[in-house]
Amino acid sequence: MSLRPSAAQLPSPPIFRLCLDLNIWCAYALANARKRNENTIQMLVEAVRRGECALGLTQLVISWGLINRLAQVLARKLGFSRLALETVLEEMILTSRLGPDPGDPLIILGGAGVIPLRDQEDVHVLEVAVAGRADVLVTGNLVDFIGYRTEILKPDRIALHRTPDHEVIIARPAEVAAWIRNGAIDLSSGT
Repeated sequence: MSLRPSAAQLPSPPIFRLCLDLNIWCAYALANARKRNENTIQMLVEAVRRGECALGLTQLVISWGLINRLAQVLARKLGFSRLALETVLEEMILTSRLGPDPGDPLIILGGAGVIPLRDQEDVHVLEVAVAGRADVLVTGNLVDFIGYRTEILKPDRIALHRTPDHEVIIARPAEVAAWIRNGAIDLSSGT
């Protein structure tokens, strides 16, 4: 008789679920295209690519709608070639599929209007974060995500969006990068 628990009996470690706004993916794609290294955005994407960071196992939360919109922005507004575009999108999809809680990008049905924000694109991103049970949504334009059920914790840096069954921290890249480096999420009101 073995006293060692079977794998089925061991508790699963918690998974840090991270949703990256379109502006984060655009900045990442541009940094890579310009051969820049070691910036905050690249560190955030690298955490989801590795599937772990100092906060624990790390899962990317994305949707097919987010991927399709990113394809439009990279092709039309930023002039990415078809090959460069496919490389970025395939990386996102594989990162989602190969993470610690693997799965295809989410399909958000209905959406785009349930959460009252000014920009429908931001509505979709927030809906993805909520539907995917993201712990944190990273964005470069925090102010665009402030609306009903959102509390500002640190002006222009951190907010908390609440739904009846889930809370999503919305934060700027530098804040989240610090949490990933330090292994702790700091929501204190100090600067």
